[in-house]
Amino acid sequence: MRFTLFIASIVSVALFIGCSQPNPFGTVYVEGFITLDGQPVSDVDVTLNPRDGVHVAGGLSDANGKFTVTTGGAPLGSGAQPGEYDVTLRKVHMEGSDLSMEELAIRYGGRMPPVTHLIPARYNEVRTSGFEPITVTTDKRQNVFRFELTSN
Repeated sequence: MRFTLFIASIVSVALFIGCSQPNPFGTVYVEGFITLDGQPVSDVDVTLNPRDGVHVAGGLSDANGKFTVTTGGAPLGSGAQPGEYDVTLRKVHMEGSDLSMEELAIRYGGRMPPVTHLIPARYNEVRTSGFEPITVTTDKRQNVFRFELTSN
């Protein structure tokens, strides 16, 4: 009983200390919403491509079109480092995605399986997306972004 209480105390102190430390990754919370023709879109891969070329951040939209981003190596939902980003969005279906790697190799002979874009492919390229660069700031209230896509 004493040992369990001792361990619980150690864990509680560690959590308290860990939660009170500044963010060691230098990231701030970022969220946003994606719609296509006015309707929320789920399962969209969101990529924030830093203009300084260093720390890419990304996330995945949920059923309500909402996404939060994470920077590689940081905890889920940790955000992005302050700075300017170009945004790309992608939602695709790859034929054979339910197959094992071996089955894919046999079926497609080592070639890439066909991909169907479920949102217009132009949103997956910085030069064709039509999005202005976004700026992530240390004020998380400003880090809410809306991407209103159209199918034409």
